[in-house]
Amino acid sequence: MDVRPTPNILWRLFVLIGVGLLSWLSVDDRAWSRVSEATGDAVPRRAVRGAVVVTAVLHLLEALVVGRRARRAGLDRPGRWARSALVYGFPVVRRLSQARRDAAGGSTLATVEPVAAAA
Repeated sequence: MDVRPTPNILWRLFVLIGVGLLSWLSVDDRAWSRVSEATGDAVPRRAVRGAVVVTAVLHLLEALVVGRRARRAGLDRPGRWARSALVYGFPVVRRLSQARRDAAGGSTLATVEPVAAAA
């Protein structure tokens, strides 16, 4: 089975809408003032901006790790795996683990030789 680097559509929508909205609120003063008026400034803008920065750093680190692991596993197009991890995050790491298992022949468990019974 060929494992694709992109997660399912629901996860993609969740990430793109969620991170996109946070990013938009962190840079657009008009949008932030409307949200702040509606919510009573329940969450400080500094926290939203911090969440955007942390998310970006985590996704960048995941992309670097995924790209290196895909290259070491000999998978086709490791750059595609890295770009998917940069955009979508940790679900790509899980998909990469499955692709590596498939490339290695299925199971990652060691084969145990039976012990001969003493006569």
